[in-house]
Amino acid sequence: MTEAESIQAALREFAQAIGGLQATVNTLTQQWRDQDAKASEGRRVLYEKIGGLVDDIRTLEGQVKAAISDIAFMKPIVDGVIEARQQVRGAVKAGRWIYWVASGGGGAAVLWVASHFFSVTLK
Repeated sequence: MTEAESIQAALREFAQAIGGLQATVNTLTQQWRDQDAKASEGRRVLYEKIGGLVDDIRTLEGQVKAAISDIAFMKPIVDGVIEARQQVRGAVKAGRWIYWVASGGGGAAVLWVASHFFSVTLK
């Protein structure tokens, strides 16, 4: 093999190496483009989901504010009902006590109190 043939052989090997390298670079570049496109699509979907979540949170915030307003409006009414229940319980207890005193357990005591503090006269 002559010197010119060995140079030609070396140049062919060099050209093949450069061709293989070029193919590898082209493949990697295409993979990066595909991955970038998929990542962009994923980010777009994620942003849409986050936007939907923000809208849901704002709706929930409005509902909570409305509920707080309703509760604040109802609180005096509920407090009044609780107070009325306590008054009814007290009246029931007093009625039982008065019934017991008047029906025998303390009938004599009631008559004694009535006779000492009230005077009944005829006109």
